[in-house]
Amino acid sequence: MPDLKLTLPERSLLLILMAENAELSNPEIKTQFSAGLQLTGKSRIKLVDAKLIECRKGDRGAYFFTLGEAGWAWCRDELTSTEIPAGNTPGQALYSILHGLDRYLSSTTHSLANIFGGQPSTDHPHTPEPPATAEPVPADVIELLVRRAYKKIADPAGSWIGLADLRDHLTELHRTDLDGVLRLMARIPGVRIEEETNQKALTPRDRDAAISIGSRPQHVLAIESL
Repeated sequence: MPDLKLTLPERSLLLILMAENAELSNPEIKTQFSAGLQLTGKSRIKLVDAKLIECRKGDRGAYFFTLGEAGWAWCRDELTSTEIPAGNTPGQALYSILHGLDRYLSSTTHSLANIFGGQPSTDHPHTPEPPATAEPVPADVIELLVRRAYKKIADPAGSWIGLADLRDHLTELHRTDLDGVLRLMARIPGVRIEEETNQKALTPRDRDAAISIGSRPQHVLAIESL
């Protein structure tokens, strides 16, 4: 959303909703954080229309907010923002931390939802590496195994499958080898590896099986039938 200009309070509240990963009302925002961060009037309408937040009206007319799917994407992009508040020491410290978080996410398969979603982050607890073998499996053989496994799982052919299901069919392969071939296959016409759009539907198993492409975790695979 490059054309959407957000004020510092609006940006701050989006990051708070990310970190809290919970529904917050204006009274709660005022009590726990600052009265100046409450969403009212034009700010509330702007963020709702941009789908950065989801809003509902609760008891006593109080507005309640949660971070929308586009809001999670905005927060992920904000981790690399260079628009650091000038002369604002706490703001500069915050964005230094955000940049460090970006470096961590970019070097792993984790997402913001892993970090702030209440799910412990471990390095692939459900995908143990098989014992090392003397002869590595060639990439073309791994690709063939991926295509065979996909054909068994996909119903109908060409439909999306989860990478978690794919890994369950390829436990004989080292994760690093399989991930490397999947990244290569993502460049082949007819092969699509993408991020699950419904982040709320992802299970810890799905997140653990994700592969990082372009600094974002990808969860599903589709291969066009030939």
